[in-house]
Amino acid sequence: MKTIIISDIKGKDKSIIPYGLNLAKKLECEVDILHIVDSRSLHGVQSAYSDSQSVTPGKKLSHQEIIEREKKHAEMELDKILSREASMLNYPLKINTFVVEGSIERKIREQIKTDNDTVLLINSEHDNFIFHSKSEILDTIYNLDTATLLVPGDTSFHEFKNVFLLSNPAPRKIKRLKKKMSFLKVFNPVIKAIHVVRAKNYDRLMQKDKILESIRKDRFTPFEFKSITLAGKKFMPTLSGFIEKETPDLIMNLMNRKSIFKRMLQKKRYQNIMNSTKIPFLLLG
Repeated sequence: MKTIIISDIKGKDKSIIPYGLNLAKKLECEVDILHIVDSRSLHGVQSAYSDSQSVTPGKKLSHQEIIEREKKHAEMELDKILSREASMLNYPLKINTFVVEGSIERKIREQIKTDNDTVLLINSEHDNFIFHSKSEILDTIYNLDTATLLVPGDTSFHEFKNVFLLSNPAPRKIKRLKKKMSFLKVFNPVIKAIHVVRAKNYDRLMQKDKILESIRKDRFTPFEFKSITLAGKKFMPTLSGFIEKETPDLIMNLMNRKSIFKRMLQKKRYQNIMNSTKIPFLLLG
């Protein structure tokens, strides 16, 4: 298994690299830290000084010189962070760093191919360098067939014991869901499936869920499973209020990648969740 952290060292928020290293330590897996230089976001600028002897002070840097300068600065910054954080882990964690130029999605996809059993970590706050919006982050995730953990930059790592699943899955989908979230076994979490319904439908749907409850519990083994049905007029206010009250360690959901309509609805809800909470959010491809 491998943990891939998308570098966020250009962002304003605290980096998620320490979080990712601690997660990898718990999972006992190696780490790839991927810093992507998107050449489309870099433009020629007038340089008041030289980064190397090959560039004359005051000369306008070429596009390739700007890219190479960016790579050099990124490597130095990553070395600085890792020398500090790796020593604090007190664990022989294998860490690989990659500073590459190219398309964000393509470079992530290439990295995932080296190990199909992968957890991808991305800062949920866009840095306006690699990602320019939450929508762009979600679009990228939807095009990748992997488990992606969105982590706010100021989050300290702690184990996932209380996990909210944002659906009450049909029994036929549980096998796929368990496969995608299998790395969570090490935390021995309680999976709580949250289902929001209108008040007028509450009693009827509760009865239906009771019939399926034992099937879901059995198929979620070895995870402990609970089903929670909430009554509310609107999905997001009801869900947000419950999340704020219960403060789970992790929120997760299985992405719908086939239906364009459901994908758009999910993306809107996910952006609302990312805006309203600082809890790590796991999206399963």
